[in-house]
Amino acid sequence: MTRIPADHWLLALRTVLAVWLALFLAMRLDLYQPAWAILAVMIVTLQPVMFTGGTPPIGIIIGRGVARLFGTLFGAIVGLVLISLFGQQPMLYLLFAGGWLTFCMYWVMLEQDEYLGYVMMLSGYTATLVSLTAIGTGVDQIWHVAQARFSETALGIGCALLTHIAIAPRFGSRALPQTLSEFLAEGARDTLDVLAQPRPRGLRDSQFKRLLGHYQQFQKLRGLTRLETRRLSHFIPALDRFASDSLALITAIRELETALDYLRACDDGQRWLSPLLDQALPVLERTAAEPAAEPGEPPVLAAFDWDPEQVSPRSRTRAELVRQRLGEVLDLLHHGQRLRHALTATDSARIETLPRKRRSRTTHNEHFVARYNALRVFVAFELLGLYWIHSGWHSGYLAMMLLGVFTMLFAKAPNPAAVVYQFLWGSLAAVVLGGVLLFLVLPVINGFPLLALAVAVPVTIGTLLTPHPRWSAMGLAGAITMMTLLNLNSTYTFAPARYINGGVASIIGTLVAMITYSVMRQRSPAERIRTLMAAYWQGLARLLGERSQPSRARLESRLYDRLGRLVALGGSDTALREAIDLHALALCVWRIRRLGPELGAHREGIEAWLAGIGTRLLARQRHDPAVWRQLADEAIAWVERLYHETRLPIASIGEIAMLGHLMRDAPGVMLEQGDTTAPAPRGIAQEGAQEKDAPDDTEEDAQENPVTAHSAAARESEPTQVDTESDESDTGSDESGTDVNETDTGSDEPETGDDTHVR
Repeated sequence: MTRIPADHWLLALRTVLAVWLALFLAMRLDLYQPAWAILAVMIVTLQPVMFTGGTPPIGIIIGRGVARLFGTLFGAIVGLVLISLFGQQPMLYLLFAGGWLTFCMYWVMLEQDEYLGYVMMLSGYTATLVSLTAIGTGVDQIWHVAQARFSETALGIGCALLTHIAIAPRFGSRALPQTLSEFLAEGARDTLDVLAQPRPRGLRDSQFKRLLGHYQQFQKLRGLTRLETRRLSHFIPALDRFASDSLALITAIRELETALDYLRACDDGQRWLSPLLDQALPVLERTAAEPAAEPGEPPVLAAFDWDPEQVSPRSRTRAELVRQRLGEVLDLLHHGQRLRHALTATDSARIETLPRKRRSRTTHNEHFVARYNALRVFVAFELLGLYWIHSGWHSGYLAMMLLGVFTMLFAKAPNPAAVVYQFLWGSLAAVVLGGVLLFLVLPVINGFPLLALAVAVPVTIGTLLTPHPRWSAMGLAGAITMMTLLNLNSTYTFAPARYINGGVASIIGTLVAMITYSVMRQRSPAERIRTLMAAYWQGLARLLGERSQPSRARLESRLYDRLGRLVALGGSDTALREAIDLHALALCVWRIRRLGPELGAHREGIEAWLAGIGTRLLARQRHDPAVWRQLADEAIAWVERLYHETRLPIASIGEIAMLGHLMRDAPGVMLEQGDTTAPAPRGIAQEGAQEKDAPDDTEEDAQENPVTAHSAAARESEPTQVDTESDESDTGSDESGTDVNETDTGSDEPETGDDTHVR
């Protein structure tokens, strides 16, 4: 027998007390539907439990409570408008109510802010709840219904917040300093491992995912800081800033490892690496051991003292690239340490020197997923509504209400049909148990204390079931359905026919929602992963070809958002590796284009070469290893040519060399070699045949004039077929659009107050 944890019993106690308080006040004030106040308590309290598996932090309760309040207000207003305009025209009402649900669903699927999405979700199904309730009870009562829905929801939210704050509240933001320490220590240890010796690819990827997991945990707790405590309120700008800098830290460690690999390949690589290690190792070891300690002065890596006549250009380029990447890692870790120390020593004068300017960020939007979910909600709502209208079934409005609720609540679930299936069993159990309470228990009850004890039984059962993943949806559904069907009021009414009709309508509404999710299936995780990877490729191609470029913070946040979705969808190690490599390619291209003005007369030629690479990427569904080798050779040809330009900064040459190294190990090469049976798309086979018959001096021409070689290759590979797997809207708002219209002025480099950053 499974032992119920004490935390679950405490959660049940809070929920029961909140339900009792809401029910007592609703009856004392003689409100329209006391069940609505109870429903607000149950949903605000138990819905987060489905995802946390226990008592949720108080910040989540506050955030969802406030969001539910505003969502109910907006939804009640829309419901009032719908009935005012179409109360006597059922077909028009059905059309516009379904359109409002569709609009809200589309917004919910695209909105990345959890609480704003929750507001829109509530606005969607509250509008239908208010308007359908008015239709079922009389449209002349619409103002009273809308007012009662909002006031009773506000009452339930207030009761839930009161009990969670008064009885052993759980503050998630208190773990924020420790989580930040773990992230900084993990980043420092990862950097030490990178500097110690080369690591196999599998170890690199596993460490990358571990560091990304620490970042995601930091992000969750950072969001609670705004809602839970005033003590950390003045840190919010600095925390928002470090949320972007932490992504830059993860990227910088990855790029440092790549730069080290190529420096170690030089004969004198260790000679130039040793002074960097002497300066960096003490700082990194101190950060790994004591991330919360007060940081010293900002670390600045000394410039190399070399004679250009004695050191080869290749060694100078690679050593300078390592110095820059290592300096960026140290600078970002120092910023994190300053923030971590200030979180503990809140009276420190360093608080005022923390960076407070928030960086702009953006996310990857899956427009196809949003459109498809909106479409199936509209279709299901309209079909069930037509049946309800033409059949004359009076209780059909209850089925419509539950259909709207379930389709909105679980649209973002990985398998919504399975969740609604659990809800169906919970609804069936609620109908049976509710009938027992309504017809056997409530008739013999006299007074509020006995009523409270009777209600406490199903509330306790539902609350104890919700934390368990197997029974969570069933417990929440049972509690919600039962409170809806009992229709508690100050006076008891014996109406078995109405109860049976309501129970059947609830089951039918749940069944229709489950059938909708089962028939109109969402894209499978494998299909969504393919779309994400296509978005990576197309975003890289646009970054190569667009004349303007996004800010680094927006580019990096979008790339990491895609990576987080890839992990959440269960992407394979191969897909994750491809995404990481494409991430590195995109940021390397961004740096080259940012350094464009320093390239002087070569800028136009390099820009044209990069644009041609983007054209060739879009022209293929698969990526031929020979093409990547050719691109890498072109990059090295540019580097060899620029080595002799003494006026060019060594950093610009190093970035182009890094791009060549990344393209030589491009993900398409490994994937193509691993699947030799896959047919090549139209145009590639012919190009391969032409390459076999081409004269051998093509490669020599590329070495002499890479721009000419690029132009010839670009003409041979005009776009023939764009990847149809990628929806145009899935990637249309990527690094183009508003992102690229922002002029980058270098302000996206890490800022740590007055710290000096290594350039």
